[in-house]
Amino acid sequence: MLENITLYSIPYYERNVFKGSYRGMNFRLQKAGEDGAPVLEAVAWKGPFIYEKTEEEKYIRQFEFSDEGIRAASQWLSEQQAIIVT
Repeated sequence: MLENITLYSIPYYERNVFKGSYRGMNFRLQKAGEDGAPVLEAVAWKGPFIYEKTEEEKYIRQFEFSDEGIRAASQWLSEQQAIIVT
């Protein structure tokens, strides 16, 4: 899991995008999909540049829009950090 980073609960993602960095990897989490079938979209890329300015490859994965999806996204982001920054 992402050490010392607390991901918010589902109500936060209803209206906000969570952006952060972790040991050389930048990431963001946000609600995506249609209103009737929302998903939690996680994007990871090698830092230091922000999403809009980076030329690094972006890795994207969608998860269930639930607390379980948040836990799965956290695990996936941890795995991506080990791959992206090596």
